[in-house]
Amino acid sequence: MSGEDKSEGAGKPGEAGMKTGYIGILAVGLMIGIVIGVAVGAFVFPQAQDFSAANTLTADKAGEKVAAFINNNLVQPGTEVTLGEIKEESGLYNVTTSYMENQIPVYITKDGEIIFLQGLGWVQIEEFEEQKKQRENQTQEQESKQETTIGEFIVSGDEICKEDGIPIIYFFGSTGCPACEWEHPIVANVTAKFEGFISFHDNIDSTADQEIFAKYSDGYIPTLVLGCKYYRVGSGTSLGEDLEAKVLTALICDLTGNKPVHICTDPEIEEWINKIE
Repeated sequence: MSGEDKSEGAGKPGEAGMKTGYIGILAVGLMIGIVIGVAVGAFVFPQAQDFSAANTLTADKAGEKVAAFINNNLVQPGTEVTLGEIKEESGLYNVTTSYMENQIPVYITKDGEIIFLQGLGWVQIEEFEEQKKQRENQTQEQESKQETTIGEFIVSGDEICKEDGIPIIYFFGSTGCPACEWEHPIVANVTAKFEGFISFHDNIDSTADQEIFAKYSDGYIPTLVLGCKYYRVGSGTSLGEDLEAKVLTALICDLTGNKPVHICTDPEIEEWINKIE
């Protein structure tokens, strides 16, 4: 599991911006291409390819298009390629770019429609960007369909997972992760109130229950899975310790059928139980 924390409602820290498999493959291919291109010293083009272009870009505009494509799709946020020499070759523009101290030759048709990256073949820029946009929209639609409840916990729709007939509460985290160290004592204190009514799997610095972690987490910690019905990646720091404890208590009461009674009938907890959607 990743050692990075993910605060409630925040994006994934250090994310490389390559969420779709296709983009990830392109990124890997580009890195492979750097090695191959440097070793071979040139690209090989299909001899039968027609490189004629009805709308020819200037060399500078073609270079800008190459840099924009790579920076927007293939490199990590906070890094970028820079442009070097641009020259005509085999009816194309040969654009030399620099990335992380590597000189990378990239070819683009003069109309700016097709880019060639070593090891990947030709990429139709407009088609690629349209597919990327579609994937991003699909991801947003899927995320918007996820039902959430108090504490920004996601409602999984799964049946309550149990051990010896009682709900299982999972905590995934590690020492040295600030958000985990903030969340862990709150979870430990809350779950202690439900002794005999839940099974607490405290996976701090542990690789146990990896199937559950893989199913409900995107690889970041802390991750909380409450009876497989509610889950959240990230801490509840935005709520504060007191409110986070009440939210966790209310959700666990929902799982246990409001037991133990003296915990789940507390007026402040009942108020939060009534807010569970």
